[in-house]
Amino acid sequence: MNKIFYQRPITLFKALSFLVIVSFIQSQNIIDAYLIGNYTTTLMGTQAQGLILPRDLDFHKDVERQNELWVINENNLDGGSHGGSTVTYYDAGQETQWTEYRKDSYSGHFMHTASAIAMSENGTFGNTLDCQDANNNSDGYFTGPVLWDSDTSVYARVNQNGPLLGSHLDMIHQTPYGEGIASAGENVYWVFDGFHNAIVKYDFVQPHIVGGDDHSDGKVWRHSEVVVQRSPGLSSHMEFDPASGWLYIADTGNERIIKMDPNSGTVTGNLNPYGETLAGYYNMSGTDWDVVADTGLIKPTGLDIYDGKLLISDYSNGDIIVYDITQDPVVELGRIETGITNQIMGLKVGPEGEIWFVCHTAHELYQLTTLLMGDVNGDGSYTTIDVILCVQYIMGLIDLEEDEIYRSDLNFDGKINLFDVLHIVDVVAN
Repeated sequence: MNKIFYQRPITLFKALSFLVIVSFIQSQNIIDAYLIGNYTTTLMGTQAQGLILPRDLDFHKDVERQNELWVINENNLDGGSHGGSTVTYYDAGQETQWTEYRKDSYSGHFMHTASAIAMSENGTFGNTLDCQDANNNSDGYFTGPVLWDSDTSVYARVNQNGPLLGSHLDMIHQTPYGEGIASAGENVYWVFDGFHNAIVKYDFVQPHIVGGDDHSDGKVWRHSEVVVQRSPGLSSHMEFDPASGWLYIADTGNERIIKMDPNSGTVTGNLNPYGETLAGYYNMSGTDWDVVADTGLIKPTGLDIYDGKLLISDYSNGDIIVYDITQDPVVELGRIETGITNQIMGLKVGPEGEIWFVCHTAHELYQLTTLLMGDVNGDGSYTTIDVILCVQYIMGLIDLEEDEIYRSDLNFDGKINLFDVLHIVDVVAN
């Protein structure tokens, strides 16, 4: 790291003046720290823990389980030609991290070539299938998203020897080559439909009994005007922006990122469901959508949104591109160059701002971490000592080491001043 020179206020009076006039301060975004090369890359998972062609990952939405990281594999460790599996990382990234590999005995159909996973706030999770037909029929098109329960006493535990169809909660078979999935809450999921080149909304409504096969209450809305293109063998991940409500999509085959308003569009007709009876299957038109970025991208696959920042992983060159989506048009802020080419498939930002991604054929899980900004003395926690050190530096009473100065600059403006002190006070208090 190069030597950095920071400006100090000349007097304590100046600092106190700031305190009087400052009533609001913009919080920092930890993603900014990665863009200046301030991060560490750590291998966190391998095939030894059950990773086998991992395609995607997501953190549990329950606050009590927020450090549970679920990775979905395209395949399994049993040697079968199809049938995905999962590896759950408990206490992910912590010293107490441990893993659990699971494969439902009926995953040959319900996780056939699993390509994406999304957790819902209600404890369910959905996955898509990157195949033409989940029954391996060469002239069939019977496949689509699947609903599961993340309750570990149910998932891959119930009905493993029949007579019902494993532990799945529901499945609707209207999307061959599903490449991405995003949860809209409850049992509603949005899917990247690589066969129909469209974005599709699925509502499982009331799941059938565990392992059942009654899908008749399901509803599907195909947004045909949102034209997307799959890239064979690659996932195309999607995520909702909690601030705007828009759905962001990695349109991999078209080498771009798009977004759509999930509340837009009108029903213009009914579609005929393939191979099953549904409560409704609708074609939509008039959907409001737009291109977010279409330059500097080769094979965008992974996608996540964190505090106004859109993160995209490019499978081709391994770059993680960061955009500011609070601006219109969006602004590319920079790139994290991992140097891992033709591997990164899924991307997720953890609850503390750490960046996780999976490498497909390498069967690996990585974590990027950055310095704990505000932890001035580097002891791994926020305390009043950090506040005191920062104040003493501002007053000219002490000097700080270069890394301590860097951790003190919470708003990344190149200056250590009262703004940074207020930041540290806030994190200590909370």
